[in-house]
Amino acid sequence: MIISIANQKGGCGKTTTAANLGALLGKKHRVLLVDIDPQGNLTTHFGINKAEQKHTIYDVMLNGRIEDAILQKDGIDIVPSTIDLAGAEVELTGKIGREYILDNELKKVARKYDFIIIDTPPSLGIFTINSLVASEYVLIPVQAEFFALEGLTQLMRVIKLVNSRLSRNLKLLGLVITMFNSRTRSSREVLDDVRKHYSKNLLKTIIPRNVTITDSTMAGSPIVKYRKNAPASKSYVALANEIERIVQVK
Repeated sequence: MIISIANQKGGCGKTTTAANLGALLGKKHRVLLVDIDPQGNLTTHFGINKAEQKHTIYDVMLNGRIEDAILQKDGIDIVPSTIDLAGAEVELTGKIGREYILDNELKKVARKYDFIIIDTPPSLGIFTINSLVASEYVLIPVQAEFFALEGLTQLMRVIKLVNSRLSRNLKLLGLVITMFNSRTRSSREVLDDVRKHYSKNLLKTIIPRNVTITDSTMAGSPIVKYRKNAPASKSYVALANEIERIVQVK
């Protein structure tokens, strides 16, 4: 089961969602996390020293051999990323079949895992396209703040284009509201707007805004391990359970 976590809007909780879902699903499933964001925030989230990595997603995108880039951290397999990946987009310009690179690489290792979760960059460039092409599902975090819905229509269009022009069968796993604060008008209005326009795709779980998430990132650990009883931790547990039910993985 390959899931891309995507939204071209930055700061919506993609990396936090990927890290915590990976940590939770990894308790009873074989999980591979793929960091394909040049910022490498998912890599940092697990306390991985980027400077020490000899093989990263950059090498995978240019030279293949994904198996050489996989490392293990806290019982989870991870393909790390570094800022070097930013240059790969230019290096891949004009390469035939560049949209299928990640798909071809993941096929080599897919049987080893129950879940492969891809953390995408805040753009709709070649790395996000590679992730969508390689995936069976896409999960879209939506930040509960003004302008959160900007770009969603474009992302939905890109998903359709991936299916029609690149012969995929990518399904929308759902939209998940993140950074929700019930005390603010903006959060409530965003939730109402999403319910109005995307009611069929909105997941039941809502991730609350929690300062502990920032603390856990600085500590190099997902919040579900850093502070299990935090409200956000409990919400991510609910989200992992909801996703398991949707994709019917036991």
